[in-house]
Amino acid sequence: MRTAIISDIHANLEALEVVLADIRMRRIDRIICLGDVIGYGPDPCACIDLIQEHCLFSLLGNHDFACLLEPTNFNPIAAQGSYWTRAQFEPAGEDHDPAVTARRQSFLHLMKTYAFLDDDRDYLLVHASPKKPLSEYLFRDDVQKPSKLVSAFLSMPGAYAFVGHTHVPGVFSGELDVSDRFSTDSLFDFEYGNELPDPFPLDRQDGQMRFIINPGSVGQPRDGDPRASYAILDNSGETPTVEFLRLTYPAEVTAEKIRGIDQLANRLGDRLLVGE
Repeated sequence: MRTAIISDIHANLEALEVVLADIRMRRIDRIICLGDVIGYGPDPCACIDLIQEHCLFSLLGNHDFACLLEPTNFNPIAAQGSYWTRAQFEPAGEDHDPAVTARRQSFLHLMKTYAFLDDDRDYLLVHASPKKPLSEYLFRDDVQKPSKLVSAFLSMPGAYAFVGHTHVPGVFSGELDVSDRFSTDSLFDFEYGNELPDPFPLDRQDGQMRFIINPGSVGQPRDGDPRASYAILDNSGETPTVEFLRLTYPAEVTAEKIRGIDQLANRLGDRLLVGE
């Protein structure tokens, strides 16, 4: 089975359309979204509609949660954007279609905080981290903090987890220690998605390795590369593989839309042009 894993669209319609078009040209069986469909960007409703149409399901991200309830631990720019985003899902105007509003709101409310691929507990899917599915960031520098990664890997029921949230594509790997457990003596590594061979084998090496894979962000990359990012998991063979894709999209169009919305800070558009 070949599964496209996308995450962190952040209401960037131009990026999402390019990614979906690329997926259509590949031998993909299904698409799964790890959350943060909305927030920051100018087209939350259109992005929700496309995700609902094309994805098997979407998980709940912290920005999706903020739209439903309240921004938590958001900086002022992100919080202001969340309130504007929420307003886009509320009934207004003569052209309002109650059925469309109800469908979008229902889709948001039904998002889960975690899932397993095909009910296979070997493949955990969350937005942020296995330990804290909505909030914890796993950064590449965390390989220098074994206790944090030990907690993350111990929270995985199986060998693989897919996460988003940091907007940086790559693979964390963890090797069991001499007692076949995770501890501060375990070896951890992070390999940046753009530097990995395609496809990259997720080789468990006789069951000693575990992996946390981040597909990067479709709509707001933060790794210094402004191109949209997503990943393809192929678990049809004996050893599963992951492939990272980067795609150019008209970021200036999205940035200009953001500049035209008073409640969205210009900074949110400017960062799209440099990938930060």
